[in-house]
Amino acid sequence: MAAQSDRYDAVLVQYGLRPVRMEQRGKAVKVYTNRGVFALKPLESEQEAAAVWQSLQHGGPRCLPLCLTRRRSLFALEGGRLYYLQAWHDGESKVEKDAVAAFFRELARLHRATVHTIEVSEEEAAAYRKQKKDEWQRARTVWEERIERYEAAWYMSPFQLQCCTYFYEVMRAYSFAEERLEVWEETLKETKQWRIAWVHGKARLSHYIPPYWISWERAHWNSPLFDVIAALRFHVRTMPPLGREWLEGMGEYEKELPLSDGERAFLYSHLAEPRGFVRCLERYEAASRNERNEREYVAALQRRYLAFKNMEALVMHLVQRDAARQQEEAADNEPPADESNNG
Repeated sequence: MAAQSDRYDAVLVQYGLRPVRMEQRGKAVKVYTNRGVFALKPLESEQEAAAVWQSLQHGGPRCLPLCLTRRRSLFALEGGRLYYLQAWHDGESKVEKDAVAAFFRELARLHRATVHTIEVSEEEAAAYRKQKKDEWQRARTVWEERIERYEAAWYMSPFQLQCCTYFYEVMRAYSFAEERLEVWEETLKETKQWRIAWVHGKARLSHYIPPYWISWERAHWNSPLFDVIAALRFHVRTMPPLGREWLEGMGEYEKELPLSDGERAFLYSHLAEPRGFVRCLERYEAASRNERNEREYVAALQRRYLAFKNMEALVMHLVQRDAARQQEEAADNEPPADESNNG
């Protein structure tokens, strides 16, 4: 720890700062200095540095500014590693009451600033769908083989029983995901267009400190849906059953950046995909019977299931919302009834 502290001291010297106290906060270090409180963060690679630099160009005022070194550089180099420095912001005291709604609105505005349309061929769409379909089929095969073996046993362990209980729900989710992905592919065949934007890469509530976004190391060009999917996948597994604000989050997003039918199909497909279950099964199978703690494995499986049900509730809410909109549009487009005088 002393060597690490010495390295941070050497980095801070490049900014003309003298540290008084330091606190590790995840990958970042909260540094109390003679000139205020700062966040010092190491970068893993030059690629991460490039992502941060490009984000400053694309994100502009939505990016928390970086402090410049004495040599007017955005990054400090020490011990073969790059670092950047920012003013420390405590987001907790500044988060709006409707933090989730604000998060989705600002995420959409962030994407809207750089969004543009690119051409996509039928072959590219077909190749992506095949890749996902093969991936999901491999996962289904793992499930099917395990369940067949578990059900043939004289006695099922608590973990095995839970797997059998969840099996049909998981299979239905895979079927729904594949059906939505087919709709996406068919739509793309017609339009041959897809939207991309400069995405944050790790969008989550902790990285939005109004009015700024922080931690841009994974930013890149991709569909705006990349950030949406990543954010929802992260948050559905870190909280109890979803509150109404999460169900309505996409409504807030689409007020700023409406999605096409093809984008909605792609979104629902990837949100519905059951995630994490196969890893639980494989870890259980890899452990010897003497090493298996049934309670821990069942708890891990149940956490995956809770996230799965949270996501299912979200997707069903969005599907029902779309169906209601379509009914309203159909009713609005109906011709007026014939009111001719029969007398």
